[in-house]
Amino acid sequence: MKRLNVKEHLKLSLVYSGVAAVPPVLQVLIQPVIEGNERLNAMDFSQIGIAEMVTSLAFTITLFSMGNAISRFLYDVEDDRESYNNMVSSVFNSILLRGLILLTAAFFLQNYIGRVFSQEALRNFSSFGFAAIITGINRSIITTAAALYRNEKRVSAFIIVNVANAIVRTGFQLIGLFYFEMSFIGYVYGSAIGSSIVSAGVILFTYRKSGIRFSRGTLNEMNRFAWPLVQYGVLAWGLNFADKYFMERFPSDLGIYFTAVNFALGMQIIIQGLQAATQPEIYRYMKEGTLKHEEEIRSLSNMLMAQSQLIIAMAILPVMAYLTLFYETDVRLASSFIVLIFIRYLPRTQYVIFSFVLYYEKKTKYFLYLNIASLLVNILLNLILIPRFLIYGAVISIMTADIIQVIGAYLYARRIRPFNWNLGKLLYSPLICMGLILLLEISKHTLGLGQYTSAILSVLILISSLVILYRRDIKRLITRI
Repeated sequence: MKRLNVKEHLKLSLVYSGVAAVPPVLQVLIQPVIEGNERLNAMDFSQIGIAEMVTSLAFTITLFSMGNAISRFLYDVEDDRESYNNMVSSVFNSILLRGLILLTAAFFLQNYIGRVFSQEALRNFSSFGFAAIITGINRSIITTAAALYRNEKRVSAFIIVNVANAIVRTGFQLIGLFYFEMSFIGYVYGSAIGSSIVSAGVILFTYRKSGIRFSRGTLNEMNRFAWPLVQYGVLAWGLNFADKYFMERFPSDLGIYFTAVNFALGMQIIIQGLQAATQPEIYRYMKEGTLKHEEEIRSLSNMLMAQSQLIIAMAILPVMAYLTLFYETDVRLASSFIVLIFIRYLPRTQYVIFSFVLYYEKKTKYFLYLNIASLLVNILLNLILIPRFLIYGAVISIMTADIIQVIGAYLYARRIRPFNWNLGKLLYSPLICMGLILLLEISKHTLGLGQYTSAILSVLILISSLVILYRRDIKRLITRI
């Protein structure tokens, strides 16, 4: 395999991250249209957020980590067309089957699920739950298709699926709100209908190309790989749901928190686009030999970390300004928490980088133990901190859990396949930046700092660390371009 072409890789990263940015950008653009004194308020956004957590759980269960599985097993069957068709068609059919089973289970358990919530609108699970689950099933189909196209480097197909999903889903969300019901119900039903149209197109295209197949042998092997990741996914969902569940009895605060988190999720999708460009290249280098391509793998990892940190730094102030200028209700208070919520994606990127080794070596069982520990710590901290500190308590809890995951993934990856990481760039510097910013944000009220003053200082911390660490790489990149 030829040596790493930095310029080509950066172009591909730009394509993937740009395309991945389309759905969250559209979601952000429509929010000022649907938010306001006569439209949706913080309580409505809290209900949309809880419905999204139902969608996310349905997505995790029905996906069954097939995005990761198809990304890894593609390299085992890419030279055998029959095996390829068996794998692709079987994967999509397995998602549909799990979706049908989940909808059936939800039908019989709907009354019990509703009792989990305190808000009356959420206790009526049948009014929104099935639509939320259908959205989750559709998301599984679209995510798996995107993972397949990305690893095959079918850039046009990747762009079409993601952009179509963004436009059609957003359009039906607006139709649901303005022509059906101006509440979270209209939003959820619009999401379900819009995503169903796109996922139906993906399924039909898959059947036309690979036929209708269900290979138990292929799926059994993939499921053995995926099962620990599914457990991890459910636990990761629990990590994300825990703070929302404890805040559900504070609807206005939860709506503000969800708004900030939604902006962060948009940024996360952009960062995932960078990860999407990096993962296939690292897998290919690992396939040819880690020791042989240590320099390329290290360069890719460093670039991913630096790009993620730069995106976080560049996004903070524009997002805060957007919330301040274009929102009318209490939702605009989310601008005060943007810095804290955005920087949690520093350890998330670290975790992804160290996990590449574990995914490639198929050592996925370890994720179960790591995430059980993280979930228990998160729940304990939520119980202690949220009643007293509300959003600040939720942020501290999830950051602590994230750091536990990073350290655990690094230690186990080093044990499985020793590798000469640049720990100054990948581990120490991002965590030091996060620690400094966390102290600054928590103490800004005591110090008498405005939210924009503390945000500017936080951005300077992130940018300064990049300049110090990557000054030679920056000069080299400018020379190559």
